[in-house]
Amino acid sequence: MHRFKMILLSAALLSCCQFSKAQLSEKYPNYTEHSYKALRYGLFKPEHYDAKKSYPLIVYLHGSRDTVSRDITWYQQSIQKENPVFVLTPKCDESNLGWGDTWRAAHTPAAIKTLSLIDSLVKVYNINTNRLYLYGISMGGFGVFSIVSKERGKFAAAYAICGGSSTEVASTLTQTPLWIFHGDKDDVVPVSLSRDVYHEIVRLGGKNVKYTEYPDVKHNSWEKTTQEKSLPGWLLSQSKAQMK
Repeated sequence: MHRFKMILLSAALLSCCQFSKAQLSEKYPNYTEHSYKALRYGLFKPEHYDAKKSYPLIVYLHGSRDTVSRDITWYQQSIQKENPVFVLTPKCDESNLGWGDTWRAAHTPAAIKTLSLIDSLVKVYNINTNRLYLYGISMGGFGVFSIVSKERGKFAAAYAICGGSSTEVASTLTQTPLWIFHGDKDDVVPVSLSRDVYHEIVRLGGKNVKYTEYPDVKHNSWEKTTQEKSLPGWLLSQSKAQMK
């Protein structure tokens, strides 16, 4: 556990913000900032939102010291035009265990508030609860594994970038479609923390798990993941209705 804490500390020291709040708000007017139970969050709302139609919700868990986002994939007009989606970007208090991890049995305060916030948004907007998606980078990648393992059946699909998980919870990750990304030269979060849990999920019969390992890539694999042309289609094609 001590080694694991050092990994997270290193991630915090090496990460930095890429897109500021002002930059996002200026470029994407549909992105607004709010607060829920002391949890700050950003919400991107489809430009032509129609309450008579239902929309997917994508939840992004940021990495350490990322004040807004390292990934604006889902705000892009090229995606929103064909697949209008809500994008939720909660901001956690990193001093209180971040988004959590699979080495701990309980959710962190940020994870609990985020799950409650999702339920709250579903009551305000016409969000399709069969199409809730989760993804995260680095610290957020650990959070993806943690939340999916503890909230089986909540999300239609998820993907984790340069995060990691204990192999001991692999049995709780076999049902939710999951795509794992990692650089093989990651010098902050060992690639084994993604690679090993992937193999264990497959060994336990998980058929909806994918794994992409980027050669000669360090702790910046999100730069490759944002170029994965098949990722948006894969994610949005998943629905909990298919699992029932």
